[in-house]
Amino acid sequence: MENQKTGFIPLYRSVLKKPWAKDVFLRTLWENLLMAAARQPYTATFKGRQWPLQTGQLVTTTADLGLKLCDREGKPSSRHAVDRMLDVFEREGMISRSGEKRKGTVITITNYEQYAQKTDDLPAQFPAHNGEHFTAHDEASNGAACEGHAAHLPAHKAAQFTAHHEQQCNNNNINNKISSSRNSEESRNEATQKFLSRHPEAADGIYTPSGKSWGTADDLKAARWIHSLRLTVNASLSEPKWVEWANTIRLMRVQDNRTHFEICDLFKWANKDDFWKDNILSPSSLRRKWDDLTTRRLRSGGQTTKSTSKGKIDFNNTDWINGVFDENSL
Repeated sequence: MENQKTGFIPLYRSVLKKPWAKDVFLRTLWENLLMAAARQPYTATFKGRQWPLQTGQLVTTTADLGLKLCDREGKPSSRHAVDRMLDVFEREGMISRSGEKRKGTVITITNYEQYAQKTDDLPAQFPAHNGEHFTAHDEASNGAACEGHAAHLPAHKAAQFTAHHEQQCNNNNINNKISSSRNSEESRNEATQKFLSRHPEAADGIYTPSGKSWGTADDLKAARWIHSLRLTVNASLSEPKWVEWANTIRLMRVQDNRTHFEICDLFKWANKDDFWKDNILSPSSLRRKWDDLTTRRLRSGGQTTKSTSKGKIDFNNTDWINGVFDENSL
């Protein structure tokens, strides 16, 4: 009963179909991230700092995550091992990261709102612990919570009780979904309109219905250019989630004070480096390794290029990037 007080998360069987799910450490880390992510916006206190978190975000360090990933002898995973595991999730488009490794990293779980929203379809008249029987994973361990009830019933009555209980929940779920679908659609439309009124520049770009992730038209164009460049290294790479890429590029501009020129220029350099071309495959990894890349580039004799203007960029005119988009570089 004690564990029921801290709530639950949905966990879908489709996870088991992923190649990485065979690694017990990766699967455990993914479950830990889901359980630690914020269900709603709040301000967390971590390492003496205040961290405003949105739904689906958590603040932590690789060292802290490693403490919860131990082998049979109780030895925790190293920071570097955890970092490599997070790289897997990032390449899969499951998360994005920002912040400093030692002071705190904000991990954002992609589409967490849609993922966690499934639990809202549970019927309100059932207690929260009963709802656990009907989350998507529906594993045998979930049924254990009913054993206290079923133990007092004959075997056939216990089966009848379970079947009736499940049927009642299924019927209520259907009714709730029908009645709530209209309201949820109206709410989403209203939320989208409010978002666009606050950020009209997103209208010509890309955005999620809730407005949590978005980018301008130029952010999206830069994202598409970066993807086209990384295909020169590995043509089999899948198409990314454009809204998340554009959102990261926007954050690099707004929060990190980078320009489109600087973002594309540094990615181009990393794409040609023998080591970094296999590790910098997205705007989020570029953002996270920005200082390391800049330092390595300077040491190797490269130059960091500053754009002369922070005005709107004409992506159809290659002059703005002074050679980054020249034909010989692609």
